[in-house]
Amino acid sequence: MISTAFAPLQAQGLFRRLADGVLSAAGAADAPPEDSSRAATPDAPKARPAPPPTAAKYPSQLAKPENFAAIKQAYEDFGKVRCTSCEGGFAYDGWPVFPRDGTPRPYNGSRHPLGLAEIGHVHRWKGAEADGSITIVREETISGFRCRHLTYRLTRGNASAERPGLLCWGYANQFAGSEGWNEIY
Repeated sequence: MISTAFAPLQAQGLFRRLADGVLSAAGAADAPPEDSSRAATPDAPKARPAPPPTAAKYPSQLAKPENFAAIKQAYEDFGKVRCTSCEGGFAYDGWPVFPRDGTPRPYNGSRHPLGLAEIGHVHRWKGAEADGSITIVREETISGFRCRHLTYRLTRGNASAERPGLLCWGYANQFAGSEGWNEIY
């Protein structure tokens, strides 16, 4: 009884190995000769070529700079301060604070304050221990999207931390109903 329950699974494995054999035989004429010293296993995964790079359809698909995660982490660690009334016991001075100016901002910030400001504008805020600023450095087209390069900067005494930022105009994703400014990094 138990062996008949596994029969369909064994058949599926057999068909998969047969299909893999047919596919590999079709490409064998173009492939270099294999090393016969290695034992081939029928269930071993085959290496697939990397798909060709595609253009970003949405700004969120744009690539971040190399080592960005480490740079951002160092910036956030610099701005991390103790806070007894905050969830987790910490607040972050590196998170920008924008005034509540009454400007209606739909979901995902299509009217982002940095999208409305001039190139060269510096937005400043004061944290618990550090002073922060975002500077709009320049605007350029990246992969067909209108983007603004930003510089985030925190200063505490004589020490400071800095990280890049990128804000791009476009649909946030396939579910977005309208275009807006999207923070990429």
